[in-house]
Amino acid sequence: MSLSDDRRIDTRVDKINLVQVSRFDEEGFRADLATGRTLNISRGGLRLELHHPLPLRSKVSLDLQLGTELVQIYGSVVYLEALDEESCCMGIAFRNVPPDIQQILDRIVDEGEPIEVQ
Repeated sequence: MSLSDDRRIDTRVDKINLVQVSRFDEEGFRADLATGRTLNISRGGLRLELHHPLPLRSKVSLDLQLGTELVQIYGSVVYLEALDEESCCMGIAFRNVPPDIQQILDRIVDEGEPIEVQ
């Protein structure tokens, strides 16, 4: 399931990190808290594995380790994919990334080994 048929064109690199995910409801209150792991990351988003799906278009806050920094990034769920009966993947598109965090993302992607996405 996806918001659009367009695939991201940003370079992605394999990056497995634990991440804490907070989902917010329409009024801006935290509605869900989960821990998952990143599977890959790009300048504009990441692929996240969780044990339960978050609703498509959910607004999320991610607490994640990037290099030596623990950062908070905001984003939206843009696609969902079942991996098996116990876990799922979702695409998170970043939004309003501060310049200092964007520099860290750029460095991680530039230093990483790009992966081919089908």
